[in-house]
Amino acid sequence: MSTDSNRSTRATVAAETASPRAPGVLSALAQFARSRLSRDDDTAARLGIDALPGDLATLEHGALYAVQAAPRSPECDALIWETVRAAGKRPVTVVLARERGDAAARLRELGLSGSATPGWPRRLNVLAMPGVPDAAADNEAPPALARLFGGLLALRRFGLRRDALYIVEGAQRWFTWSDTAALVREGRLLADWCATRGVTMLLLLGDNAAAPESDVSPDFDEAADKPGGRELNGACAGVARVRRANGELLWQVDFWRAGKALVTGDVRALRFTGDGRLSVASPDTQSGAMRIAHDEDRVVVCRAVTGDEPWVPRNWEVLDDRDAVVAACRDARAATVLLAHRNGAQLEQLCEAVHALRRRSGRALKIVVVERGEVLRHQYELLMLSLGANAVVGRDTPFSRLESIVQSVQGQLYTRPLMPDYRAALAASLADAALGYLNVAAFCAQAQAALTRGAMLRLPHVLAKLALPPSLAHVDALGHCRPRRAGDVFTADATHCYVFLFGCRLSDADAALARIFTAPVESIAEKVTYLSNEGIAAELDALDAANRRAPSADYSDLFATATPAHKPAAAAEPDSVRRARAELDALHDVLEHEARRQHADLTVDTETATHVRRAVRARMPLVEPGN
Repeated sequence: MSTDSNRSTRATVAAETASPRAPGVLSALAQFARSRLSRDDDTAARLGIDALPGDLATLEHGALYAVQAAPRSPECDALIWETVRAAGKRPVTVVLARERGDAAARLRELGLSGSATPGWPRRLNVLAMPGVPDAAADNEAPPALARLFGGLLALRRFGLRRDALYIVEGAQRWFTWSDTAALVREGRLLADWCATRGVTMLLLLGDNAAAPESDVSPDFDEAADKPGGRELNGACAGVARVRRANGELLWQVDFWRAGKALVTGDVRALRFTGDGRLSVASPDTQSGAMRIAHDEDRVVVCRAVTGDEPWVPRNWEVLDDRDAVVAACRDARAATVLLAHRNGAQLEQLCEAVHALRRRSGRALKIVVVERGEVLRHQYELLMLSLGANAVVGRDTPFSRLESIVQSVQGQLYTRPLMPDYRAALAASLADAALGYLNVAAFCAQAQAALTRGAMLRLPHVLAKLALPPSLAHVDALGHCRPRRAGDVFTADATHCYVFLFGCRLSDADAALARIFTAPVESIAEKVTYLSNEGIAAELDALDAANRRAPSADYSDLFATATPAHKPAAAAEPDSVRRARAELDALHDVLEHEARRQHADLTVDTETATHVRRAVRARMPLVEPGN
């Protein structure tokens, strides 16, 4: 597109009215007219960032500048068009790294047409630079300088004007990044070309132009913080980057020359204004008028979250399912996303969605997981927070309260360390199949493994240490312990019973222990001591060391390993276990016959004999009778 139709006609009128008999007068008048018309053009252009100091925003005549900014991103788009607006009466040529139709659509959004538009330069050319087809990209790369010459020749076809401003989006395609020597030559050639013709050129290079693009947000991509192509910087009058760090948009200056001044290492936080311009963040600025990203007011909701609610806020985008929400938020930066948790069968898919959204969109995105079915266990709630969720909302939370929670997360940044692999984090939150009684050595190994595996999520565990009275046999105390959750195991040494509660908070330990024991805990233990993560490891080490010095009694033959409630018993028992169970049944018959022969007072419960085996208290004393 060209809006060259509004050229000033004053110089032409002066030339036509001058007398040919007075060439000196004609020349003087023409020179005077040109000087008057170019007075505004002599003023240096500036970058279109509000409140940016002049020594960081000046674009001098005949200079080459390079800014790393992701092509077609909102910040890059705002930088281009506000810089064009700030050019005044200077000729401006903009090269957009997009298809011709997309470029034309963007111009229509800005209100530009073939005629002059108030507030925009009178001489404005907008050119499209479509992407290279995949077939052409697979061919052998062109020689050094070929792409740069091709770009300059394309600009020349549309006319070169002195004092013009050229803005090239996606300019990384003009350079040979794989050859440092060629990159240096290309940079010097382009800088000399600008100085010779007196034009200013602003190159907008894709993020990490020397490396392929990645779907990972710069917030979590360590390689994105290492700019490539430093060989090009030596030919530039200024080099800067528009990048995201910890969810915040930054203007990071490597160096910038303005006249005789040189600024290096300057960093400014950027915000979007209400009309989409970029501005330097300032504490004096009204916070309500500035946004950390262009889509900060957007709310995308899964339909399962709203359910049958008769009224939903008008600005909420309600989509059918989780996959539709993830697809709609592909380019989101600071929007709010609400996902629903229904049941454990969908836990892995929910983990994948939360992790993908956070990893792709960065730390400014707000993710809220809402329980709409089963309640998330505590370790799964921590899992969601570690994978990228800002908050987890309980199942019984009223819808009006949910709106308040959505409002409360506005402006937040996700500051937790993000797990690199959601599958590893999910595996760390899952309890082992172990359940019920284990001998001391196996108990210590099981608990230590759970501590190590859950460390990445900081899962809380509790070790309950119950001091048994001398009058109570261990088998009786252990017989009252009936855990039902996978990962909850127990054992006993000479004086204590130990219960390991997987993924349990210290504040919930009393209630959990009361559910596990079939009799009141006070009637079983003289004293109960609860140890959290800090003390569990030391207690396990001491217990394991004592067991090695003097092995504790092993009651594995009396307490069959229980089956977790969510697994069928038949599926949990392989052939070896069934054979061992048959041998234990035979052993039980022998023990029962021996007890009757010696007139023992043991009564065997025939209903539970195949699952629970209790020893005769008089025949297996754990404490000396005299004590």
